[in-house]
Amino acid sequence: MAGKPRFIPGIFNYCDRWCERCAFTARCRTFAMEQEANRREGGPPRDIAAFWKRFEASLKLTKQMVLDMAKERGITFDPAEMEEIGREEERRSRAAEKHPIAKAGIKYIKMVDQWFKKGEAALRDKEEEILTQVKLGVAGVKEEVVSLTDVVEILRWYQHQIYVKLMRGLDADDEDEATGEFPKDSDGSVKVALIAMDRSIAAWLRLKEFFPDKTDSILTMLVHLDRLRRAAEKEFPDARRFVRPGFDTENNESDPGTAEELPL
Repeated sequence: MAGKPRFIPGIFNYCDRWCERCAFTARCRTFAMEQEANRREGGPPRDIAAFWKRFEASLKLTKQMVLDMAKERGITFDPAEMEEIGREEERRSRAAEKHPIAKAGIKYIKMVDQWFKKGEAALRDKEEEILTQVKLGVAGVKEEVVSLTDVVEILRWYQHQIYVKLMRGLDADDEDEATGEFPKDSDGSVKVALIAMDRSIAAWLRLKEFFPDKTDSILTMLVHLDRLRRAAEKEFPDARRFVRPGFDTENNESDPGTAEELPL
C-alpha cells in the first residue's frame, strides 16, 4: 500500500484528522488503512475497548515495520542508548507541559467547556427558534441551521487539537533538522495548530452574530485565543511558511490562511 503512487507521502503527519471534511482522503494512506480495517472488521470500533484493541494492533504493526526496516539497513538498537533516549523524551515532555503556550492551550480547553456548559440553554433555545422558523417556511433559515451547526462543530473539533498540536511542536526533537536541510517537524505541527486557531477565531466571530447577548463572554474567548496564536507565531516564526505535503502543494484552497487580527 505504501508504494502506491496515488498516495501523497506524509500528508497524514500534518492534518487535522477531520477526514469527513478533507479533500485528500483518496490520497491518504492512513485513511485507506483505516477504511480497510473497518471493512475487514465490519465497521469502526463499536466501543472504547474495541478502539484501544485496534490501536494496540496498529502500534505493534508500526513497531514491527520499524524493526524490519532497521534490520534491512543493518541497524541495531543498543538497550542502554534506547533507555537514555526514553529518559530524554520524558524530560522534554515535562518541559513542554510547563511552557506558557501549553498552559494557555489547556486553559482554552477549559474555557470552551465552561462556555458551552453555561450556554447550553441558549443553544437549545436558538435551535428551537430556528426549527420553528423552518416549519413556518421563513426564507434562508435552512442555511442558518447549517451555519450554526458548522460553527459549533468547528469549535468542538479544534478545542483539544490546538493544545495537542502545540504540545507536539514544543515536544519535538528538531536537532537533526537544525542545519536547515529539512523543514522542522515542530513548525509543521504548530502550523496545524495555527490554522485550527484561525478557524476557531472565525467560528467564535460567527457565533457572536447568533448570540449578540453573549458578546462579552465570546470576546473573552477571542482575546485568549488571539493571544495564544500570537505567542505561538512568536515562538515558531517559521511555522506559517511550513509546506505541508498535499495541503500546500496540490493547489488546495481549503485553508483560509490567517484570520483577521483582533485589535487587542
